[in-house]
Amino acid sequence: MIKFFGLLSKKKKVQAKNTASIYVIALNNVIDEGFVEIKEFINNNNNLESNPNISDKAIDWFRNIVFLGNIRNLRLYFEEEEAVKLREFILDEMHKELNDNDQHLAVERFLEYENYFSSLMQEESSILHAMAYGIFEKYEINNFQGDLFKRKNKPNPIFYNELKNLLKHFIWNWEDYLKNNKLKF
Repeated sequence: MIKFFGLLSKKKKVQAKNTASIYVIALNNVIDEGFVEIKEFINNNNNLESNPNISDKAIDWFRNIVFLGNIRNLRLYFEEEEAVKLREFILDEMHKELNDNDQHLAVERFLEYENYFSSLMQEESSILHAMAYGIFEKYEINNFQGDLFKRKNKPNPIFYNELKNLLKHFIWNWEDYLKNNKLKF
């Protein structure tokens, strides 16, 4: 009975703001390390007719897609009010290095991207689908496909599925984190 009420819980209580900091640092590290793999996958893909020549500078859009997908994922693990608060902490943490004016502009731009991502979520069946399609659109991969898929303006299904499988590695594992930690809002 005592365990039911959480009195003997072995979970570590962590401030949601501290979790947001850990979350942003960890995702940024994964993005910085993993973008090379995504870039190489796209640039050297046998399912594309030509090389998109995605450069290292293209990481910014990829970073936004990863954060957008992960922020959208909060809804699966938290009550609406908690997800909104955690999202707020994450946005603050993402842009904390910027001065006030630049921070305001960066958040505004991110909110525009968030609207774009929300529209993708209405069309796609999952977060990974929306992330993959966002990459397909923003990196203009359709221009590098064969004629059939280019005319349809749809990603080659083999390319698309491989990309979704790679993107799984960029999703924060809330199950593991929440097994050991309880967030305090």
